[in-house]
Amino acid sequence: MKVKAIIDCVGYGYDLKVGETTELNKELADKLIRFGYVEEVKARKAKDKE
Repeated sequence: MKVKAIIDCVGYGYDLKVGETTELNKELADKLIRFGYVEEVKARKAKDKE
């Protein structure tokens, strides 16, 4: 899961600085989201031009 760091955080398998985006496994990403350390980055969908 792709996430963006809200605060600096360091732990087993990650070392994130504010604003940095990275790919983490889903279990770890969910834990960090619950603690408020990161937020999920959702893919942007291109708008169709009509």
